[in-house]
Amino acid sequence: MNSPFMMSNYAHAGDVLSFAETCLSNGERCALAAVIDTDGGGVRAPGALMCVSESGRQAGYVSNGCVDADVVMNAKEAIAQNTSRRIVYGRGSPFLDVKLPCGGRIELLIIANPDVAAIRSAVATLAKREPVCLTLSESGLSISSTAYEATAWRGDVLGLTLVPKPRLRIAGRGAEPVALARLANASDMTTLVQSPDESSLSLARSMGLPAMALSVPDHPPSIHDDPWTAFVLMFHDHDWEPGLLEQALAGSAFYIGALGSRKTHDLRCETLRDRGMDEASIRRIRGPIGLIKQSRDASLLAVSTLAEIAEAYQELNP
Repeated sequence: MNSPFMMSNYAHAGDVLSFAETCLSNGERCALAAVIDTDGGGVRAPGALMCVSESGRQAGYVSNGCVDADVVMNAKEAIAQNTSRRIVYGRGSPFLDVKLPCGGRIELLIIANPDVAAIRSAVATLAKREPVCLTLSESGLSISSTAYEATAWRGDVLGLTLVPKPRLRIAGRGAEPVALARLANASDMTTLVQSPDESSLSLARSMGLPAMALSVPDHPPSIHDDPWTAFVLMFHDHDWEPGLLEQALAGSAFYIGALGSRKTHDLRCETLRDRGMDEASIRRIRGPIGLIKQSRDASLLAVSTLAEIAEAYQELNP
């Protein structure tokens, strides 16, 4: 599985749980470490997961390297003793030799040998692009029927809702979509490239990305964007835009953006009005795209656009 905006291929909870599933399915015991509380400059928010196998392999992280090695040691002890535990680093911690440079506090729950059936169910649900609700406690991990709006303690149980990792769909031709696809791929983000241009499709495929040919402007291939998908339109020949935007607006993408100046965007919106699109739908389209609104360099535009997508995803899933 891929991950978009983190340092590791195993940063997203779905990846961590997949690692745990693989360990347990192969007969290797493991432990899940979950951030349950932070105070100060903790790098990961409550609900962040890390998995440690009995051999010491790990997926995910709970700090910026400050305490992870000690978490691995505690996790291996928990596995061997088959006993879950809560530990604190920073202020109020008994581990005086483990320092947090930020001066904050991190509290973790380590669950030894979690239930493989629950983990397998969570992984399968996320793979179907659906959220999954979990409860974590010193008694273990289980699937919950409750949708938690925020990660928080409820009695002696931590409830959290995990959502699918963000996915990116890019439609366009030329340097801009290729640059954005390259950056998204380097960021480990699942990306689909659509283009009428064979050279753009070939470049996408050379990066190992799925690529889909566009042939008729007003009749794009059937596709549906879920709530964790971002769609970016990157054409200079705007005849391709209306049909693709109508398709995207019929879905539930959390981000829809289109390349071009403010004047171009105004003309784009007017075209959609003439085609019968309602104002609420038109307002979903971002244009100009990117945090840097006047970027004309393809690489800088890619950075600017991916940063805006990351920001929108973070606002959706705080």
